[in-house]
Amino acid sequence: MRPSVILKPYAERKLRNFYPWAFHDDIAEVRGDPEPGAVVLVRDASGTLVGQAFYNPGASIPLRMLTRSEERIDAGWFRRRLMEAALRRQGIHGTNAMRLVHGEADGLPGLIVDRYGEVLVVQIRNLGMERWRESLVEALRALFAPRGIYERSDVEAREDEGLEPRVGPLWGEVPDPLEVVEDGLVFETSVVRGQKTGFYLDQRDNRRRLRGWIRPGDQVLDVYGYIGAFALHAAAAGAMAVVIDKDPWALGQVERNAARNGLAERVTVRLGDALEMMEALLAEERRFDWVVLDPPAMVKRRMEWERGVRRRFVDMARLALRLLKEGGGLFFSSCAYPIRLEDLIEAARLAASDVGCRLLVRDVTYQPPDHPWVLQIPETLYLKTLIVEKQSAAD
Repeated sequence: MRPSVILKPYAERKLRNFYPWAFHDDIAEVRGDPEPGAVVLVRDASGTLVGQAFYNPGASIPLRMLTRSEERIDAGWFRRRLMEAALRRQGIHGTNAMRLVHGEADGLPGLIVDRYGEVLVVQIRNLGMERWRESLVEALRALFAPRGIYERSDVEAREDEGLEPRVGPLWGEVPDPLEVVEDGLVFETSVVRGQKTGFYLDQRDNRRRLRGWIRPGDQVLDVYGYIGAFALHAAAAGAMAVVIDKDPWALGQVERNAARNGLAERVTVRLGDALEMMEALLAEERRFDWVVLDPPAMVKRRMEWERGVRRRFVDMARLALRLLKEGGGLFFSSCAYPIRLEDLIEAARLAASDVGCRLLVRDVTYQPPDHPWVLQIPETLYLKTLIVEKQSAAD
């Protein structure tokens, strides 16, 4: 008899509406003594099949749905899911780097796969997917013929699953540094030393927006700039750009990337805390035509927003608006699911009130198609960007 989990009455409704997680309060009974990380049958209170899921009783999310049927979960199943995910990325152009698998949104809970040219970077976030590591590596080799596969499973979510961080090569050769090509620019980065899996793939479309709006001679400030992707795109269109980051390695990469792309005279760096560096630029009476604010996630839970992060967002937006010329534009992003678009709007509105300016909304954007989000899974929508134009109080 296969192990199974019986849900409490009505707990199956969200799963049947394609939500992928069930919690401890949803579970009535566990049958068959499944091992942590095993695939189990999920049934409603009447015994009717709901689907199959990874089961980990020690995690805060004990059930992670895989399928709504009783199909066999084996290496072939994972290979088919990987191929389906790859097919969804057809049509992405202008780059050698993209996200190939985006976890639950691609029906592969807890699995991230990013492609950088001939290198794949894998992140495994839960115990169920951990048990399939070798099969996943074999499938990735067969489907994508990479030069090498590297693992960056160093995220906090693994601790909740009872897993240690894992970082290192899984197969083949992984050059360090490696190259990301995007719209004619070459970025040198590292899957070993870099943030996330090495590059912020999810801001690709916003970088293109900024580059398309730049006029020669524009002044651009890239806050939390990492290795300078926004700044270099702006410089390539004729702007002068300043990058702020607190990571010396990242700013070293900015300078190397600027030089490599023939843009060294157009890009400068500032090492330090974002707000302190913005204050310093104000003291120098610097003003910019564009400011990009793309801070790190900062919050894991909604309560953290209310307890202090909200204030920091208002403060950084206020500084950005003070640094903007009239008619200038602000890209204001959050990559944290608990921070809603409405929160960004509120922070910008409060900041504008303090500065005394009018804000015209030029666009609202979300993550690109290689980071898909599912309507019934709110957690898959994480990146939000508010793009506003600063207008004077007289307008």
